Amino acid sequence: MAVLPLLVAKGIRVGYLKHAHAGFEIDQPEKDSYRARRTGVLQTIVTGGGQTAVIDDAEDLGLDAAIARYAREDLELLVVEGFKAEPLPKIEVARRGLSTELLCLNDRNLVATVTDFDVSPDVPHFGPGDAPAIADFIAARISR
Repeated sequence: MAVLPLLVAKGIRVGYLKHAHAGFEIDQPEKDSYRARRTGVLQTIVTGGGQTAVIDDAEDLGLDAAIARYAREDLELLVVEGFKAEPLPKIEVARRGLSTELLCLNDRNLVATVTDFDVSPDVPHFGPGDAPAIADFIAARISR
């Protein structure tokens, strides 16, 4: 997350897409929008204060469908969290406290790693505190 504001500070128009494998609840029970969603409506749109949220109560979307439906056309970079099986350039982030195995070790789309332990892939490696260097790495890759 520390990389996102650094990319924005470089003037890059950044979006963020996260796959929540366990689902999520963005709405709050005491709000009208929450109660409206429980009536069976298919979509709830909440807008105000310079923000808009769209809640579609439907099947999970794949990456391509989510991007096609929701991603803004003016983005220069969409940072995707999750969707590990998709053929995207990947920067794998791993912490010793969770696992020392890289999930994308043999993925040909792995372009860098960020870990607090030594790794052996033949890609650039960064430590968790290297956010400025990671932002520079990403900016250089997208400016090609």
